[in-house]
Amino acid sequence: MSKFSVAMKRFGGFLKRNAFYFLIVLCIASVATVIALAVTRNTSSPDMSVNDNQTLQPEDPSGNTPGGNTPGGETPGGETPGGENPGGENPGEQQPPKQLTFNMPCNGSLTVEYAHDELVFSSTLDQWAVHMGIDLVSDDLNVYAAADGKISEVGYDELNGYYIAIEHEEGYVTIYKSLENTGDFKVGDSVEQGKLIGKMSDSQGEEMEDGAHLHFEMYKDGETINPLDKLVMNEK
Repeated sequence: MSKFSVAMKRFGGFLKRNAFYFLIVLCIASVATVIALAVTRNTSSPDMSVNDNQTLQPEDPSGNTPGGNTPGGETPGGETPGGENPGGENPGEQQPPKQLTFNMPCNGSLTVEYAHDELVFSSTLDQWAVHMGIDLVSDDLNVYAAADGKISEVGYDELNGYYIAIEHEEGYVTIYKSLENTGDFKVGDSVEQGKLIGKMSDSQGEEMEDGAHLHFEMYKDGETINPLDKLVMNEK
């Protein structure tokens, strides 16, 4: 028998006597390998722990941040965090109402003042009388609406001549007397401030000696007032 055969026979006998111990060693090595792999995997994985009050939000591919706000701090409706629209106006904000003003009804000068509590001499009537308006003259003879309103009366009589009355907001009424005519205006027509409504003339019977002029009166809630207290002096 050769030396190799003798050695293999002895090795085989050694394995038979120690096979139990070899199995134990293999089991221990297997367990150690599994533990090592588990530890390595845990240390290389990202921390996916979440607090109790934290909710994971999926990333929006459009770039919007969680909650619906866009990157610029604007909400999807186009409103900024302050609640204002891009135009700078709040939807519920009301614009202040237009202030009522009365412009001069002509580009001219004053000839006779308002005299409600005193008498002035009338060359036409040849007597002293109150003067419930103001008289105005101008080179172009044009007469304009002093403010926005609606025509409440159109007419003619010998004392007043041709005249137009306009109702305005807040209880004001303006009356334009001694017109050349009333044109195509009729009751109910709307007129805007500065609209040409006629020409001056001497049609007012009680002031015909004063020549072509405008006799202008103003009333507030049915009471006569001095037009000069309300008129804004400006040219048309």
